[in-house]
Amino acid sequence: MNITRRELIQQTGWGLLTLAISQGTVNRHLAALAAPNPRKLALLVGIDQYGANIPPLPGCLTDVELQKDLLRYRFGFQDADIVTLTGQQASGEAIKSAFLEHLIAQARLGDVVIFHFSGYGSVGARKEVFIAADGAENALLKENILLMARCLATDKFSLIFDSSHLPQPQPYLGNLRVRSYSRTITDPNPAELTFAADIKTRFNLKNKPSNGVILAAAKPEQIALELSGNSPNAGLFTYDLTQYLWQVSPSPTIAIAFPHLRNLVASHSSQQQQPAILTNNQNNSVSIYHTTSEKSRVGAAIVTNLIDERTLEVNLVGLPLEILENYGINSCLSFIEATGEEISLQILSRQGLKAKAQLLSATASLEIGQILEEKLRVFPSQIGLIVGLDHNLTRIERVDATSTFASLPDVAAVVNIGEQTVDCLLSRVGSEETGNYQLLSPNGSLIIGSLGAGNEAIKSGIKRLQSQLETLLACKLWHLLINQESSGLAVIVTLESLDQTYISTVPTQKIAGSRGTNTAKNDLILPVGTEIRYQIENQEEQPLYGLIIVLNSDRQPLLYCSCSETPDNFSNSSPLAPFVVAAKTKAPIPNDRQGHWKISQPKGIRENLLILSRHPFPKTLTLLNATQSLKGEATQLLTLTNPLEIARAFWSDLKLDLGLKMDSSGSVIDEYAFDLGTWSGFRFIYQVMD
Repeated sequence: MNITRRELIQQTGWGLLTLAISQGTVNRHLAALAAPNPRKLALLVGIDQYGANIPPLPGCLTDVELQKDLLRYRFGFQDADIVTLTGQQASGEAIKSAFLEHLIAQARLGDVVIFHFSGYGSVGARKEVFIAADGAENALLKENILLMARCLATDKFSLIFDSSHLPQPQPYLGNLRVRSYSRTITDPNPAELTFAADIKTRFNLKNKPSNGVILAAAKPEQIALELSGNSPNAGLFTYDLTQYLWQVSPSPTIAIAFPHLRNLVASHSSQQQQPAILTNNQNNSVSIYHTTSEKSRVGAAIVTNLIDERTLEVNLVGLPLEILENYGINSCLSFIEATGEEISLQILSRQGLKAKAQLLSATASLEIGQILEEKLRVFPSQIGLIVGLDHNLTRIERVDATSTFASLPDVAAVVNIGEQTVDCLLSRVGSEETGNYQLLSPNGSLIIGSLGAGNEAIKSGIKRLQSQLETLLACKLWHLLINQESSGLAVIVTLESLDQTYISTVPTQKIAGSRGTNTAKNDLILPVGTEIRYQIENQEEQPLYGLIIVLNSDRQPLLYCSCSETPDNFSNSSPLAPFVVAAKTKAPIPNDRQGHWKISQPKGIRENLLILSRHPFPKTLTLLNATQSLKGEATQLLTLTNPLEIARAFWSDLKLDLGLKMDSSGSVIDEYAFDLGTWSGFRFIYQVMD
């Protein structure tokens, strides 16, 4: 069978390739004129199961599903024009054959072509390779994929590589699975080298430029990572990419999209994985997929199956990762019918990205592919930390750690690496006898300030870390309030520097069309010493009240608010209050009288969370005024001494008052519900550098 496939590549494939390139080059413009509409073609490869001695990568199958749904329901690709190769189907020769037959032989000038690969990468003979399903001995040269892309008759192609080539002996980095093969390839397949030589000589690619979009999940010296656990298994880059594109309208250019993607991935990987643009000309004015969205409305989910006239299945493709992992049943989605009526659905159950929902109206008409927006976000009222135990802990240490964590009220579960999505890891430096304990982020990076002294008992170490665990839980709760993609408020927030250079502009989904006029720099890399402020444009008919949480790379939360008596100037004796943005106005925060924030150390990823509400945070401000005191000048941010209490007060201020709800058995439903029309939670991620 292998011989047959090889012959197909060398004979039939070359014939198809010759027809696609030679004839297409001669008659390129005539072919374009003959085509009634540009065609959209895609080849999606995800290798979740390999042969013997190669660990599986279950997230690669999810990547293909995410990309397929995005292309079909967001960008209008036809099912017949999307070819998927998964698992054992994705042999080296099958991938090349599909590229030749489905993409090169069919694409014309002006067509859109997408190629996506998720799987292991490595190096061989000083060349980057992708490991095919039939083993490392049949690895594909990355340069051959790039060469085939240059054979396309269209320049509107995008190559997405969710893989990495730096050999990595350990299968996990923290709680994230590594997509680099453990070894280098000593003897690349000779047929691969021949293929490269033939394609160069047969089709005279020497002077043909490559103008497509080529994105890699990680830089050459980094590794690509895969989310592991229960919600969901997916490539970190692919998940962030697809979720971002589901929520942005109109389709953003590379210049706008890539900095956000880079920092979003870095916020999950602590800069150990940063996506890269591999295109030589770096044409930043094109969109990632060279096409606009088929549907203008953004959304959190799509309908994938109609079970009966009231029950359906949905994929929660547009939810940010932090939200998805905690998204509860009884959450509600909605859509607007042609008549203008809003129709709501309620989540009945959920497993990862997939959920079952029920229509709350018997008269609604639904179809597969319908985009749904968030309406009501529901979480369990008792959300705790999920703590992972690093592989370097002994069995006795694991037993002691599990029993000690069980006594802490803010820890919900203790798991081993890879079993479940985690919020942090307990690890040890050195041997069991002399080592000291520390907390790691899910990506394996040290949480600053958590490393203990030597000869520390594990129970004592965990007790010592309790305050940091509370801070991590506070950050988790704040992240669950991010809803800039689904908020029902009409607000635009712009981050700008002192010279009024716009760094990033983010509107809520209610006015998402304004994204097309975004003139921000969008580099999102700020040197130490940069002075910044926010411009908040409130398009609502009523005032909005705001607070800002700043999370540095050490995760120590800071708070910006105002003072009730002298809002323009802080006073140690004045009570704290939210800042106010009047109806139909635009306000700078801080304003000119208050000065600007100056970016300071430490370096690394920084997050600012802006929470704007119709209500003035009464419980949060009562707690702040009872426990906090502000010292220093007006530009100083308030260091929170009780972040978990403050985060829970935020929840109490924003949640709906549902009273006592009962389920069918008569038990009280213990949950928090948030109306998406009452607040906006913005997240600005940027990198601080020297």
